[in-house]
Amino acid sequence: MEIVIPILYFLFFCWGVYRWNFFNLQGLSRRFLVTAFVVKVFAGVILTIVYTFHYEIRSEADTFRYFDDSLQLHKAAFENPKAYFKMLFGIGNENDLMPYLDSMNNWFPAERTTFYNDNRTVIRINAFIRWFSFGSYYVHLLIFSFSAFYGLTFLYKAFHRYFPGKKIWLGLILFFTPSIVFWSSGILKEGPLLLIFGITLNVLNKIFTKRAYWQHFVLLIFCFFFLFHLKFYVGLLLIPATTGYLWIINPKGPHPIIKSILNFIGYYGFAVFWHVYSWKWSLFTVLKWKRQDFLGLAKSMNAKSIIETGNLEDNPISFLQHFPTGLINAITRPLPWDIYSIVLLPNVIENFLILLFISICIFLGKRKNFQSIGYFFLMYAIALLTIIGMVTPIMGSLVRYKIPAIPFLLMFFLLFMEKEKGQKIIFWFNKRSA
Repeated sequence: MEIVIPILYFLFFCWGVYRWNFFNLQGLSRRFLVTAFVVKVFAGVILTIVYTFHYEIRSEADTFRYFDDSLQLHKAAFENPKAYFKMLFGIGNENDLMPYLDSMNNWFPAERTTFYNDNRTVIRINAFIRWFSFGSYYVHLLIFSFSAFYGLTFLYKAFHRYFPGKKIWLGLILFFTPSIVFWSSGILKEGPLLLIFGITLNVLNKIFTKRAYWQHFVLLIFCFFFLFHLKFYVGLLLIPATTGYLWIINPKGPHPIIKSILNFIGYYGFAVFWHVYSWKWSLFTVLKWKRQDFLGLAKSMNAKSIIETGNLEDNPISFLQHFPTGLINAITRPLPWDIYSIVLLPNVIENFLILLFISICIFLGKRKNFQSIGYFFLMYAIALLTIIGMVTPIMGSLVRYKIPAIPFLLMFFLLFMEKEKGQKIIFWFNKRSA
C-alpha cells in the first residue's frame, strides 16, 4: 500500500492535467503540461533523495520536518479534538497545548525573529492532508507539487496574452526553470506559496485589465492574508509593484520610468517615516534581524556557503548602501568559484542560462515589443531580489527564496524578444534534439 497509494494519486493528477478544462491553455499542448508535471514529480523524488543524504539529522531537513511534526498535530485529533482544532486554526492559549507543541521540533522558531513563524502554516497544511494521505510521505509530496503546478498555471493564464507568438517561451520559463521546478516539488513552503501567489497574480491582472468584480477583491484579500502567513515579504512587495503599475497605465503624468522611480521613493519615504516613529518594527530593523537570524542559523549548522552581504544596519542609509550588492548577489550567485559542493553546480548552470537568455532577448529583441506590464514585472523582480539578496547570507537559502522573482525577471526580458527569432530558436532546438 505504501507504493500503490502514491501511484494512484500520481495517475489521478496526470489524468487531471490531461483532462480538466482548467489546463486548457492557449499556446501549450496537454502533452507539454503532462510532461512538465511528470518532470516536477521526478524533481520532488530527487529533492527527497538529496535531503535524505545531505542531512544526517532528519529533523533538520525541511522536506521531512514539517511532515513529521504534522503527525503530532494529527494525533491530537483522536486524543483531544478540542486541542486539535485550537492548534489547526491558531486559536486559544498555547499554554494548555504545550504537551503537543513540545513534541514538535519546528513549531517554535529556533532563532529569535521579528517575523511570523510560517513553519506553523506548513505543519497545519500537512496535518490536514493526513486525513486523506494515509500517512504517506509521497502523497504529501504529490499534493504539494500539484499545488505549485496549479499556481504556475494561474500565472500562465494571467500573463500569456502579453506574449503573442512567444507562449512556448513563457511555458518554458514557468514550468521548466530548474530552480522553480526543484524547490516547489517538495513538502516545502514553496508549494502552497506558488498556489496562492498564482491566484493572487491572476486576480491582480483582472484588476489591471478592468475585468474584476467584487468577488475578486474579496479573494485578493484572502490571498494576501495567506501569503503573509507563508512568506509575508512575497505578498508585501506586490503592493508597491501594483500601485506603481496602476499609476503607469494612467496616461496622465510623467514618463513611466519616472513614475516607477517616484513610486519607490514614496514607499522608501514611508519606511523612513515609520522607522522614526516606530523603530522596533520598522522595515530596516526587521531586515537587520532577519539577516542576523540567517547568520545564527548558518553558524549553528556549520554552513559552508555563507555569502558576504555586508554589515546591514537598522537605518535608511545602510539600506541604500547595501541595495546594489543585494540585487547583484540575488541575480548572479552562486558563481562558479562559489561551488563548494556538487549540489550547487546546477544552480551555477542555471544562472549562466538565465544570463544567456537575458542576453539573447537584449541583442535579438526590439524595444518596440515592450509593453507596459513589463514595468510591473521589473518592479516586483527588483524589489524581491534586492530584499532577499540583502538578508540571505546562505547560498542554499538564496537560490531557494528567490524563485518567486525569477519568472518576473525573465518575463520582463521576454517581452523584448522578436517572436520570429524566438520561434526559430525553438525550431532549431527541436530539430537538433529529434
